[in-house]
Amino acid sequence: MPRKKKGKGKKGKKKKKLKGLLEEPGVLVKRLQKLYTNICTEKQTALCPVIKRNLKECIENNKLLVKFILEPIPMFEDPELSNVQLEPLIKAIRNERYKYVKEIYVWDIPLQHAHVANLALMLERGFYPVKVLEFMDCQMEAYAAERLLRNCSQFPTLTILSFDYNEFGDEGVAGLCKGLKNNRTLLSLSLCYCDLGVESGKLLGNIVATTALRELYLNGNNLEAEGAIELIKLVSDNAKVEHYEREEAARRKAEEEEEAAEKNKTMTLLNSGTPGISNGDKDKEEDSKSEKSGSAKSRKGAITGKKKKKKGKKKKKKKEPPPPPAVGPWLHKLHIADNGIDAYSKGGSFAPVICMNLFKELVTYSDCLKELDLDDNLIGDLGGREIMEGLQQRKESGLNSMKVSVTHRMMMPDTFSTILKLGAGLKKKKKKKGKGKKKKK
Repeated sequence: MPRKKKGKGKKGKKKKKLKGLLEEPGVLVKRLQKLYTNICTEKQTALCPVIKRNLKECIENNKLLVKFILEPIPMFEDPELSNVQLEPLIKAIRNERYKYVKEIYVWDIPLQHAHVANLALMLERGFYPVKVLEFMDCQMEAYAAERLLRNCSQFPTLTILSFDYNEFGDEGVAGLCKGLKNNRTLLSLSLCYCDLGVESGKLLGNIVATTALRELYLNGNNLEAEGAIELIKLVSDNAKVEHYEREEAARRKAEEEEEAAEKNKTMTLLNSGTPGISNGDKDKEEDSKSEKSGSAKSRKGAITGKKKKKKGKKKKKKKEPPPPPAVGPWLHKLHIADNGIDAYSKGGSFAPVICMNLFKELVTYSDCLKELDLDDNLIGDLGGREIMEGLQQRKESGLNSMKVSVTHRMMMPDTFSTILKLGAGLKKKKKKKGKGKKKKK
């Protein structure tokens, strides 16, 4: 009997294979899931519910998992298993050589020095293109933070780093700054509620001036007026220099335009008054030129009509990779709310005014500054007036608009309302529930 021809039925959707992959994404993720489960069983730790769910979704949708969020199970009680840990996940990624991880978030999980060291060893290989690292309320010690960034120059893709609610203080910042000295890729650093003092302002000021760092979040610390001044001193000086350079360039351009206009004026006067050539002769010359150009065009058209060029495929130009971020004292976002910048800190009642005078220069002259958060600092009416004048001068000079937030606790309501009008629209980081800055003893 002749074989029956297969009818055209509904074909199932073929699983997409991404370019450069030898296996399908779902297969890779499934293998990672199995390995992570086995390591958790071996280490007697609980599986992270968020990672478990995300892995399952990626397997079903045949997608790669690039964002790993690790958080503990609330109200966890088990006599045999411990709560969620970082070590099994890092071990699974390394054993599988899963090179597609781009973001790692660790929330509310106490981190031992050994766990942080394992993560650092993984990143130092340069095999994993991690862009975002976030450790929130992980009880990280100063030496663990230093170990993580000891070889930070070997993290070619890291751009965002966050250590919020890890109270390692000035000692921890000193360790971080050692690692960040040679870094040229990190663009955003968050150290909110980390118990930082005046010394951290000096250390971070040097890092901002010598690296590509653009965004700095320092809410809920104790920098005070002295630390804030040390933080932005070099940035403010650089903004003033750039302002004078812009003015000088504008002046030179105006002079060149005036010279060009004068030359054009003299040339037109000379051409209109040249002796020996009458208007009739000029008309004849122009007619002859137009006739010659017309005949040349007609000859060209006849030649092109005979020979038609074959249209070839246009080669697509390859997009050049973006240049590396510029190194230097340029801040785009600075959040320094609730840092004890008030009349009670070192320097007395004039400390906030001196500090805000420096911030005024930054606001007035820095073209790249986009956000400035000074909320919950008692800068007073004089300090508020400095910020208000800086915003007004910025607007008059035609620089880009920026967002500013200050405390409403001012005696003069006009000052606060003007600042609010000129610098509205600042979105703040959400404060963690039940967490805040430690009170001074």
